[in-house]
This record gives sequence, C-alpha cells and structure tokens, in this order.
Amino acid sequence: MKLDDTVPVMLWRAKPDMACDYVSRAWLQFTGFSADQAKGDGWSRAVHAEDLARWLDSCVRAFDAREPFEVEYRMRRHDGEYRWVLDSAAPMRSGDGLFLGYVGACVDIDERKRAEQALARSLERERKLRTATEEASRAKDGFVAAMLADVQPPTQAIATWSAHLREQLPAGSEAAEALEAIVRNARAQTRVINNLLELAQSAEGARRPAADGPLLAGVRVLVVEDDPEVRELLVRVLQVAGAESRSVVNSSEALRLLEAWKPDIMLSDMAMGGEDAYVLIRALRALPAERGGCVRAAALNAEHDGAVAAGYDAQLAKPVEPVALLAAVARLVQPARV
Repeated sequence: MKLDDTVPVMLWRAKPDMACDYVSRAWLQFTGFSADQAKGDGWSRAVHAEDLARWLDSCVRAFDAREPFEVEYRMRRHDGEYRWVLDSAAPMRSGDGLFLGYVGACVDIDERKRAEQALARSLERERKLRTATEEASRAKDGFVAAMLADVQPPTQAIATWSAHLREQLPAGSEAAEALEAIVRNARAQTRVINNLLELAQSAEGARRPAADGPLLAGVRVLVVEDDPEVRELLVRVLQVAGAESRSVVNSSEALRLLEAWKPDIMLSDMAMGGEDAYVLIRALRALPAERGGCVRAAALNAEHDGAVAAGYDAQLAKPVEPVALLAAVARLVQPARV
C-alpha cells in the first residue's frame, strides 16, 4: 500500500512481524528521527518508557487478532517533550485476503489529554474534600450526640429528685416553690436535650427514643450494701426514679440473686468485708453472659481507679448524692437501650 507523504498526518506502516517499514514526513518532523532510525523496531524508541509496555501489548493483541486498534500514549517530540497522541491503526490485506501488516495514524491529543487529567485531578480533590467534610460532619454529630448523652442523665436525675423533694414539703412554702422552679427548668432542659440528641442521632443514622415517664422505669438494680441505713436510702432513691430495686448485704447473696433475678445494674459498696467487693466483681465477670457476667456495675466509696481495673464500669464516692446516683445508673443502663 502506497501512502501519500504530503498529507500533514503522522502516518506509519508495519509488516506482519510488527517491524516498521514506513513513517511519513509529518511523523519524522514530529519526532526528529530519520527514516532509517524509525524502521524496524526503531520507531518504538519514540514511545515514553512508562507507556511502552501498554503500547506494545495493544499492538501485539491487535496483530494477533488482525483487528483494528486504538491506543493512547506519550510520544517524544523532537525537542525532547513528550506529547500525548492517539494512535489508530487497521490491518492491510491484499486483494486475495493475505494479511500484509498494519497502517496507522498518530494524532496529537496532548492538550485534550492534559485537560482531561486536570479535570480528573480536580474531581478527585473535590471527592476527597467532600469525603473529609462528610467525615468531619459525622464526627461533629457524634461528638454532639455523645456530649448530649452525657448531659441527659444528670438533668433527668435533677428533675426526678427535685420533684420527689418538692412532694415532701408543704405546698406554697418558699422551699417548695424553689424546688418547683428547679423541676420546671430541669424538665425544660431535658426536653431540649432530648430534641437535640434525637436530631444529632438522626444525622448519624441512629435514633434513641426520648425518655418518657420515670427516669429508670423498667430498670432492675441490685444494691450490695452492709450498712442498713445506707442500703435503705439507696433503694428509696432508686424507687423514686422508677427503678425496680433489691438489696443484699454480701457478695454470696449478690451472686445468688444475680443469677436468679438478672438485674441490669449492680451497685456494690467497696468497704464491706475487706476484699469482699473485689471478690464479687471478679466472680461476676467470670460468669457467662447468660448468667449475669455482663451486668453493668458501679463501685461505691471507691477512692482510686482500682475498682474500674478490677472490673467495675463506674465508681461513686460516698456519701452518694441522690442526683449523682440516679445519673450514674442512667448512664450505665443506656447501652442496653441503644
């Protein structure tokens, strides 16, 4: 096949063995090669080293299949700059169908290719920025939800215990009116916190229903305390908040009731019987979950972090303030309600 060398297109022709036997004047002018330098496998030296394997693979596959092909690669210009080109080729055949090789044409697409690459980089930057923004937004929503979840139990506890104290005072007294104001404001704050918490959790894709009715309704709390006065006070405070509460005086009784009654929370005095409270928590954590091993537990009168290290989930100083007690129990029971 005779090619027109005056056409301002980078033409080439290759034999069936892929050896180049012709390149046009435009191809030579672009690359700065001589005709002799381009023939044989010399034309491959114009292909960028990083694109050579891909270019060669496209050529070999097409030559083996005797099918047309297109491939984009960088080709070195006469001044040493590599430019993107689109190489399109088709098989040549004689009149009787004999395969003669390939003829192709290279078109400089460098500006288009670089624009595409710039657009792709811009889109990737935008994707990464959007991902980072979404992650930051999720982290913010998670932080807000966690903060509100921490604030919610104490606020509910204040409202619950203040309401109980108000009922113990004569109606119309100054103290009763003060407590009424505390109850009213605490309940208003609770509603605001519940609404904000629901909004934050909705943004995270998780929802927790706002608490209605008693603070600890449906919650079973086991109190382990050998001081009868303290034990009575703890049970009374828990019952005021709607919790179902039972009490025992030592670890052996506690373990029996844990398996039989299956409480949600255990409150244990650390001062009873020397190491008794530590023996209790170790024995509790050794139990399988179905027998009570996963019960959440708070240590009372713990002066250091040894209680948490031993297996307790939280610790409270004695004398335990009612609001602090209710808030701690409400926090401990939350995971079971998520």
